[in-house]
Amino acid sequence: MKKVIVSTKENLDYGTLIWIYANNRKVYRSSKSITTDMPFHHYDSHYMGMMEELYRNQEKHPLLFKQMIEESSRVFGICLNKRRNADGSRDMQVLFFPDWDSVQDFAEDTYPKLVKAEVKRRKEAKQKWLERGKLFSEKKRMSQ
Repeated sequence: MKKVIVSTKENLDYGTLIWIYANNRKVYRSSKSITTDMPFHHYDSHYMGMMEELYRNQEKHPLLFKQMIEESSRVFGICLNKRRNADGSRDMQVLFFPDWDSVQDFAEDTYPKLVKAEVKRRKEAKQKWLERGKLFSEKKRMSQ
């Protein structure tokens, strides 16, 4: 398992499964989130582009991807975090795995804990946003 920051033009949700084929270096994604009980051939596939288009750091990542691709015919990734850049692209933190069994182990053991933490983080961020909006509207009303 290797954690990599990749850049995409598409908006990938938390837990989106992506994969790269070693023979042609094409990258695909599923619109479904990773689950423990679904075999790989049940995921839908959407072409995202070539592997080289995912690099954020042109000096470091090509070597990382090359090493991962050499070990397997297909490399799998799961998107965990995302942030938008000024140019409109999005950076994703993706965990890459050398085989499907590793992905299934991760989905069974670690991913449910991460999902709970992500849901909690989003609720806290939403609550903080609501509180700031409430304070703003109160200040605006007091100034009138």
